Amino acid sequence: MTPRPPASERLDRAELLTAALHIADTDGLDAVTLRRVATAFNVTPMALYWHFKDKNALLDALVERVLSELSGEPDLRTEMTALLHVLRAHPTLADLMPIRLLRTEPGLRLADRVIGLLRAAGHTPEAAAQLSIFLLTGLISLVTNQPGEMSVPDPAQRESLLAEKRAKLKSLSPQTYPHLTETVDFFLGLPDEDAYYSRGIALLLDGAAGGGPVSSRPSGGSV
Repeated sequence: MTPRPPASERLDRAELLTAALHIADTDGLDAVTLRRVATAFNVTPMALYWHFKDKNALLDALVERVLSELSGEPDLRTEMTALLHVLRAHPTLADLMPIRLLRTEPGLRLADRVIGLLRAAGHTPEAAAQLSIFLLTGLISLVTNQPGEMSVPDPAQRESLLAEKRAKLKSLSPQTYPHLTETVDFFLGLPDEDAYYSRGIALLLDGAAGGGPVSSRPSGGSV
């Protein structure tokens, strides 16, 4: 009788990542541990070391997993829209992107595509690299700072914080804060998410279109 392979070899990497991604989406990044994922498969954490040597490797793999959903787009707007779709689907992973994006092959390909599109638009290599960073951090900020959302894993605590914010803003005087009180509901939630993200992408792309190289500025004086 052929010996049964060890648990580490029987585990499917893609299935492990699906489980880890579900944990991240529902319970936050702090809950993503080798032990938690192993428990979902009724194995010991050591069985996962065949695929991920530690939590850092697991988080890198999660970033690689979600970025692999990107197929490459012909223009900057559709590329940014595709990336935003991925970030919105997995908002808890958004904060991992600045540090871990260039640690993965899909992230390297994404960065190269974006820089290439910016170079094709006439930007210098330096400007294109910097603008690619601004675009990425801008998209992340749109997701992580979406009105009405808080990156607090505990639902009760999150609702309590939102309730406090709502009470504070609703108590403002219209005479003292006429414009803020007129728009207060937009700081508590989004009546139209598509409009919010469309404006955000438009703002970022308009900025990238006008962001010339720093060396073109006159020396001296204020910025």
